[in-house]
Amino acid sequence: MTKTGKIFDSAKKNIKRNKWLSLSTIFVSSIVIGISSFFISVALIANKAVSYYEQKAQVIIFFKKEAKEADILTLRDKLFDPELVEDITYVSQSEALEIYKEDFADNPDLISTVTADSLPPSLEIRAKSVDDLITVIDRINVEKQTNANIDEVMYFKDVVENLKSLSNIINISALILITSLLIITFSLIRITIGFNINSHKDEIQIMNLVGSTGRYIRMPFIIEGAFYGIAGGFIAATVILTTWYIVVGYAQNTEFSYWVNQLLFDFKLDFLRTPNIVFIPIYYLVHIVLGGILGIVSSFSAVKKYLKE
Repeated sequence: MTKTGKIFDSAKKNIKRNKWLSLSTIFVSSIVIGISSFFISVALIANKAVSYYEQKAQVIIFFKKEAKEADILTLRDKLFDPELVEDITYVSQSEALEIYKEDFADNPDLISTVTADSLPPSLEIRAKSVDDLITVIDRINVEKQTNANIDEVMYFKDVVENLKSLSNIINISALILITSLLIITFSLIRITIGFNINSHKDEIQIMNLVGSTGRYIRMPFIIEGAFYGIAGGFIAATVILTTWYIVVGYAQNTEFSYWVNQLLFDFKLDFLRTPNIVFIPIYYLVHIVLGGILGIVSSFSAVKKYLKE
């Protein structure tokens, strides 16, 4: 057997020798990585939501039906400030009717009672940020005081600000929770490796006496720690993906499914709606790599401490 083979064989024996401790370490690792993955995903989706609603038409100016198109376009040019505004779109009465028909395509009774003349023309204004939006709204409110064509101003500043606050809370909570859980897993793997080192104390002393290198003595324990992290990452990814696709599949043709699919479409996360041959391997790889890094760092810390002793 080669030297590398002996190292892996020694790591394998260490794992098997303390089965219950090894299983417990893998179990805790998988739980920690799974929970961490869940909260990271929630945080990413919350940030996606903030980004999505920031990019939507954040201010809509509705005009009186008798307002002339030329006057509306003049106001559009007046309000456009390239430093604050990303885009201003004029929506005529006929275009508003088409949008209305799309929104209520599943309710023909509502569509039949509405004509273009019953819908107001509007300007949809998208600011570059929430802070810029406040400035744009102030300018619109000033204009409204003297412009008789403006009927109503609707904006989504509160929605975006609430989403930002929620996103910040999720990010901070996730950071605190994940850090705490990682510390627990780090400590558990470290204790497991330390226990195995102590149980091999006599063997390690003999290996030192016969001239074995420090690397040859250390590597089986580092590989053991990496195994705990990799196994935990693999199990966590499997449980999360399986649960997600079962829920999505079971909820097909329901209101919940429609809501989830629409949300994923809006946030450009379509690949989560059905098993994706590109996403799934990447998802597994990320969890395995992160789990492996956690295991290696933990075992390296244990090796540095216990072998020195």
